[in-house]
Amino acid sequence: MTVLVFDNSVLSHFARADAVDELCSLTVQYECVTLDEVVKELVRGVDRHPALAATLGLRWLTIKELATVEEIVAFARYKNELGGGLDRNMGEAAVLAWAVVHNSIAIIDERAATRIARRDGIAVHGSLWLVANGVRTGKLERAAAEQIVDALYASEMKLPVDGAGFFAWAYNEGLLP
Repeated sequence: MTVLVFDNSVLSHFARADAVDELCSLTVQYECVTLDEVVKELVRGVDRHPALAATLGLRWLTIKELATVEEIVAFARYKNELGGGLDRNMGEAAVLAWAVVHNSIAIIDERAATRIARRDGIAVHGSLWLVANGVRTGKLERAAAEQIVDALYASEMKLPVDGAGFFAWAYNEGLLP
């Protein structure tokens, strides 16, 4: 089964958009994991955004810990490249490390981490890919997809489009046939 490895931004914005159930529906055909570093970021954000609590304890999302030498070495390399001191980019570095070691798909919206993933041959997609994939597989109708994108946009997620522009953008990006 294909494994999706989730970063903080995807989980937190779906939670802030009150769309965690939709995220589960969009990913039901995958094994979904995140890293304990991502969970720590989510927990730290609950005071500012109480909706993030909806991401904690999800049955369909397995929390992994970086434990092998290969995982830890990859994490150190990505953390060094991403920078940010002791409290920034930990989740992105952990997701990239897990994805590269376990040949998984990283689900990340941050540009720097996405560029690094592509450079290193790691399969990487973002939140809008999940929505487009939901449309392609028949899980989402057009209106529902637009509503999710609008809700993500309203959550202050940095997106290239709102719901009304999603389909034109997705076709242009090759996410929809």
